[in-house]
Amino acid sequence: MMRLSIKDNKCKGRSRASLTLPKIILIIIISILPLTLFAEHPDSTLFKLKEQSKNIKYASETFDIDPIKLQSIIYVERTNNYNWQDEYFDDYLAKKGQNSSIGFCQIKMKTAYWIECQLADGSSEFYPGKEYQNILQVSQSPQEIINKLKDDQTNLLYASAYIRIIQSYWKKHGYVINNRVDIIATIFSYGMFSRQTGEPLKPNADPQPNSFGVKALKAYKFLK
Repeated sequence: MMRLSIKDNKCKGRSRASLTLPKIILIIIISILPLTLFAEHPDSTLFKLKEQSKNIKYASETFDIDPIKLQSIIYVERTNNYNWQDEYFDDYLAKKGQNSSIGFCQIKMKTAYWIECQLADGSSEFYPGKEYQNILQVSQSPQEIINKLKDDQTNLLYASAYIRIIQSYWKKHGYVINNRVDIIATIFSYGMFSRQTGEPLKPNADPQPNSFGVKALKAYKFLK
């Protein structure tokens, strides 16, 4: 599952539900299952990317990003972290109050809500610009977010919006990373906030990719 960190702001959403014994048991079972599972086969991922080509083109054009970069990130996510377990259990866990990753790009619910808020809040430091304002309306309930993320075209819009936010945020700080798919993918997978301090990660002149970013660069060269 894609781990996209978010930070609470004035548009923050619902708190995570406490774990009950049935939920704990289910999570333990699910955590054991990956030991016998494999991520999606690359050929299957390539086929699905082709199936989604129109949606990928639409989402990329909507947020002015490179569609091949979007495909590269999806390719790495699905061939490294996605399997049938995600399709069957993520929706169930989301409805039980967990911050599940959902849909074609495996977007976390809280991340989706955070993205909606940044598109709506012109005062946010992560606001990407008026041309993207409210393309994804702020959801009024967890179920609304689930329904949006289960739709492939909308799911791809969230992924594209996140890439746009990343690129615009770095540009505001004087660093253009539009051609650095490895760095975009690194931030996409890790998140825009430090997991230690919760503070926004600072753009810099010499960013280094993580393993996800390195794989995304290889995928980009392959898909291009």
